[in-house]
Amino acid sequence: MSTIDIGLLLEGMDRRPAGSIDTADAPLRVVLVQGEALRLPASRTSVRVLSGTAWVTQAGKDNVLVAGQAMTAAAGADCAVVSALGTLPLLLEVR
Repeated sequence: MSTIDIGLLLEGMDRRPAGSIDTADAPLRVVLVQGEALRLPASRTSVRVLSGTAWVTQAGKDNVLVAGQAMTAAAGADCAVVSALGTLPLLLEVR
């Protein structure tokens, strides 16, 4: 299983050129396939499933979300990890 840490992807967003659009509050859309996992950084704790099925685990608690469902990870706890369940790709929005 491969794990993606989007904190590394978001790191460069603070170094935007002057006059660029502020994307701090913009949702980040991510596609995961079976065998991939996404570690949520502390700055992005809200997850909404657009299609597919997600397994979200944080601090020993597991949640299964399907298309249309959302959750907010507990602040101050361990980072949340999201993975795709089943063979369909998981499309999710992270804020």
